Amino acid sequence: MAATSGDYQCQTLLGELLSKGQGAAVAAALPPREVAIDIVSSDSVQEDAIATEADSVLHVVAAAGDGKRYLESAEVIYGKARQLLVATNSNGDTPLHCAARAGNRKMVARLIELVADDKSIGGGEEKARELLKMQNKRGETALHEAVRFGDTKMVKAILKMDTDKQLARLDAKDGTSPLYLACSLGHREIARKLHEHDKMLSYSGPHGQNALHAAVLNDKSEVLLWLHETSYEIAYV
Repeated sequence: MAATSGDYQCQTLLGELLSKGQGAAVAAALPPREVAIDIVSSDSVQEDAIATEADSVLHVVAAAGDGKRYLESAEVIYGKARQLLVATNSNGDTPLHCAARAGNRKMVARLIELVADDKSIGGGEEKARELLKMQNKRGETALHEAVRFGDTKMVKAILKMDTDKQLARLDAKDGTSPLYLACSLGHREIARKLHEHDKMLSYSGPHGQNALHAAVLNDKSEVLLWLHETSYEIAYV
């Protein structure tokens, strides 16, 4: 489908952004593939995610950066085609996954805000929580990506919207929980934030392991000390 005149602003913004030396950032978060530029207008976030082989324009912008122009571009795209925020690519990633993987903290916060503040869908806090819980083909949420990147503030921005305290209980398909990931990477402060947010979070890891195994096997002494200082009965988790 050819792009309409109404799509010109989105295409122009994308062209400007991607011509400013941002190739490395995009490549880090998005495997090389065709980008879907055409945008079909929609007034609401659809109930079911849209699956596409190509990365949408919002996937690309979300991964490319989180400066003012990127944030403005994301807002323009969302305003024209809300469904792109829940669109998934061939890896099952949403634009939120891509933003978190690239470490674009402001973009992550902005994408969440766009849904949460959307009056056209009834003040979409529930929709924002649904977006946060979306899992890619590895079973990972955007929280997994934020933990892996190691940005405590980005993790906090995600947890702020997780008002029903379910996000840190979602394990990847191989059993890896956000807490296990934080412990295996030595992110003590992130592990602490996860536990403060939800005392009933998952400790699960792959191959029957748990967060304590992760700290020991990866020689993360600070995380191991933190686990010891807490009152978890982790051996029984």
